[in-house]
Amino acid sequence: MRIFTTLLKKLKSADFILVTLSTVICSGLSFVLNVYSKHEVDSRPMGIYSACLIVMTYMNYAQFGVLNAYNRDYPQALGRKDFNEANKQRNITVTFMLLVYTLIFILFEAWVFFNYRGQIGIDEKNTFYAFGYAMCPIMILLKSFDDMANSTVRMQGKYNKSALLGFIRTVLAFGIGVVFIKIFGYYGLYAMSISSALIGIIFFYKDSFKGTRLDLDFNYMKLMVVGGLPLLINSLIWTIVQNVDKHVIQLFFEDSDNALGVYSVPTMGFTTMVLVPQTISQVFYIKISHLYGANHDEKELLDKAGYFTCITSAISGIACVLVFYIMPIFVGIFMPRYTDGNVATQILIIGVAIYSTTMLFGNIFSVVKLNKSLIANSVALCIFNMIFSSALVLLVERSINMVAIGTGLSYALYSLLLMIKLTKQFNYPFLKLVANSWLPVLSMVIPGVLFYLIIPNIYIAAGFTLFTILVVCAILLKLRIRERG
Repeated sequence: MRIFTTLLKKLKSADFILVTLSTVICSGLSFVLNVYSKHEVDSRPMGIYSACLIVMTYMNYAQFGVLNAYNRDYPQALGRKDFNEANKQRNITVTFMLLVYTLIFILFEAWVFFNYRGQIGIDEKNTFYAFGYAMCPIMILLKSFDDMANSTVRMQGKYNKSALLGFIRTVLAFGIGVVFIKIFGYYGLYAMSISSALIGIIFFYKDSFKGTRLDLDFNYMKLMVVGGLPLLINSLIWTIVQNVDKHVIQLFFEDSDNALGVYSVPTMGFTTMVLVPQTISQVFYIKISHLYGANHDEKELLDKAGYFTCITSAISGIACVLVFYIMPIFVGIFMPRYTDGNVATQILIIGVAIYSTTMLFGNIFSVVKLNKSLIANSVALCIFNMIFSSALVLLVERSINMVAIGTGLSYALYSLLLMIKLTKQFNYPFLKLVANSWLPVLSMVIPGVLFYLIIPNIYIAAGFTLFTILVVCAILLKLRIRERG
């Protein structure tokens, strides 16, 4: 009994592991559904679906930064034990989002009706676009409240509950998605997103929204908009960055719908690769926010972020090599019509693996409210991505491989820029930042990629890579033990 109690305490203290494990499993289900959808739906309708999702993503910014301010300030209020302020922030955020997204729903549905009137049911392409655009305001309304509910639960420290309920809702939404795609094809692509968000809101309601009241305090709303707008702008720039490659395809490719559909495979690889380090960083972001809110010690903040970053980097390296080897095999077996996206996928996941190691470093600018630097960093990445992706497509070759190379390079440069700016801003050792971020992931990725390219037999290459990863992990563990001892 005592052993069981001790084990439970250990699991509770390792909350980020449980959250990450749940996220990996949920990501696996989403990955399977993605593969299944590409088996059932051709690349051209898939490209239309991708284009509609881009529009939905931009709709997220109609909340003018209120949700961004909430995600930053709510955990700090909890850290100060100022529960009245925390509840006020929650009430204002819910009220503001309800007002804004209801208005967006009315206006956008009216636009779809008048813009595609007379074409629905006659022209297949326009019918697909009309349906996808009509789903956008519904999905963003549900997704915004689902995201708020899930983050609220985690900010309250209920990571394990978030992980468990997140897993259950993903399983349910997965089943709904499979059935709808099988029956309705293209139209069923939207089912999992809608059902997942709706189930999430229901599951997290008690902890996140119960007791919430509508609060029309416009002065407080104004304060939250002013406080969150820089974060919103930064997030908007990030969205542009994440969609630059897709915009390049839409702008410069003759058959953009089909190319965008094939590029959904690299995007799927990107999403799979980034999800694990992103989830870990979100959990650690809350932890360092609590830490900074309690003592405002910048050196301790950077040291703690460095420790968490080293963990993230090691996991990112393992995930990158795993996806690099497995993704082409999956595509060849289950999505043979999308094999043209294999090389672009491998290129992208290398770039994002390097970038993902410095996610938490980027969050430091948000924690200490260096809003100008935060925006400048994102603008730099946006410019990098635009220049590299466009230049390679126009000057070298109009292929999705060039788009992937440009995107990967821009993320790597952004990662380097973050470390340089942190070194200058806080007089922190640059080499220490590199050792905690790039070193672990590159120690695994470089040998893994070289073995893949040089050794003809993929199983032997995988064996050498696995051995290298184990050696690197052992060295990192030994160094950490020595540092802590």
